[in-house]
Order: sequence, then structure tokens, then C-alpha cells
Amino acid sequence: MKLHLPVLPPILSIPLAIAQNTTTTTGNFVSFTDPGIELTIKLAIPDASSPPFPLLITFSAPLAVGWAGFATGGCMLRSPLIVAWPNGKDVVVSSRWAKAFHPPTPYPNTTLSLLPSGTTVNATHWTAAILCERGCSDWLGGEVDPNYNNGTFGYGASSHAPTAPADKDSAIRFHDLAIGHFDWDLNKAKNEAGVWGGMTKA
Repeated sequence: MKLHLPVLPPILSIPLAIAQNTTTTTGNFVSFTDPGIELTIKLAIPDASSPPFPLLITFSAPLAVGWAGFATGGCMLRSPLIVAWPNGKDVVVSSRWAKAFHPPTPYPNTTLSLLPSGTTVNATHWTAAILCERGCSDWLGGEVDPNYNNGTFGYGASSHAPTAPADKDSAIRFHDLAIGHFDWDLNKAKNEAGVWGGMTKA
């Protein structure tokens, strides 16, 4: 996947980010951390040779992050956006799409589910483990190449909770905490079938 990214508005500053790969007892992930807001995003995929294939995306953030989003196509325009936020003791996940630099609208062409084992809210932080079974690795106008060693992905985060946090289709406000993009080697995120099955078990 090689995309040309738009120039970000000059009023935005991109904090130092850390992108790395992590191997744990539960499988292989690539990982990105924005230390300025303590947001970590991880991605795991099955041992696929081409799209379509499912994605396992995780967020970990302090409660000061009202919502966090992940762009599978490198930026918010014309690619699936996976957005999550805390709602009381629960977490809500939503798929969005943006045709312009305006708040993205609900996007029906993905199948998302939260995995309970990786989804929590406590007194200080929230986490979300999101399985995208359809529509995140290929879409009209783009795709994710699982063999690419320098794939570009995007993210954003806001200090504001959605207008109606219990509603997955709620309006979301501007990403005032962070916006940016990073590169991952997806070969390091691959997991063989047996491991992948354990990682994505509900």
C-alpha cells in the first residue's frame, strides 16, 4: 500500500511517534504510540498474501482521550476509519468515512466487533480490541497490501466525547488532541492460522 498523503494544515503539530513491532504470547502485533497523549494503537493480521483479510486493531488510551481513530488508508479521506470511545463502563466502536475534511459520517461497508478480553474501562484508561472481519483491508479506491514493509496508516484523537456516546453513529468532534500518520511493516504483524484463531476468539 503506497498512498500520497495530503499536507496537514499548519495549525496542527504532529507529536513524536514510536512505531514498532511486538511479539507476545498471544501473537504478533505492530505498534504505534503517541507519547504526548499516551495513545497506543496496535495491529495484527492473519498470514494473508493478498486482500481481503481481517484486521485486529487495539486502542489503549487515558480517559482524557474522548475518542481515538485509525485510518486504514493512511489519512481520513476516502478510506475506512475505525473510531472507538469509552461510554461509562463500556466501549463503543464505529466505522466512518470522509469525502472531505469534515467530521466523518457512518460507513456501512465494514463488519466490526469488540472482543471482550481486550476491551476495558477503568478509573484512568480505556482499551478496545476490535476485529474487522470485512471491509477494512480493501475498499472502493484502495487496499492494504499485507506484504508491504512500509505501509502508511493514519490516526486521530479528540479530547471531546461524541455528542451521544451510547450511539455508534453519533457525531464526533474535531481531532484536537492529535492527528498524523506512521509506517508499519505488515510482515511483522502476520500470525499463522492457529495463533490468529486464538487471538480473535470472542
